[in-house]
Amino acid sequence: MHSTTALALFATAFAMLQGVDARGDFSRSCTGYFIENNNFLRATCTNVNGGQVNSALNLNACIGIDPNNLVCRPKSSGNYAANGCAGCLIRTGAFMLCSCPGGNKIADLDECVANRNGLLACA
Repeated sequence: MHSTTALALFATAFAMLQGVDARGDFSRSCTGYFIENNNFLRATCTNVNGGQVNSALNLNACIGIDPNNLVCRPKSSGNYAANGCAGCLIRTGAFMLCSCPGGNKIADLDECVANRNGLLACA
């Protein structure tokens, strides 16, 4: 049992060094983020050496649409923009607001996007 605990602690420490969170939380380590051309998130993110990296991510890879909201999706099943969402922009904090079929919809980008050593990635 002791080795299981040690392995779990090692895995947690390794994940922290790699900038991997289950939730994403990119906004904790990225600044100046904004949406460009409806679906590209651009930001300046800190890497593990403390350096700053300009990064971009096509949010269609991370976010899909359901009847009520924009939701985090696995990499190949997002594509909210192709499903009719437009005019997307950051409104408050890391929340993205889009005009979609059925009305405005919101995505919590901290749920869907992570900073992986300075590079934006789907969480």
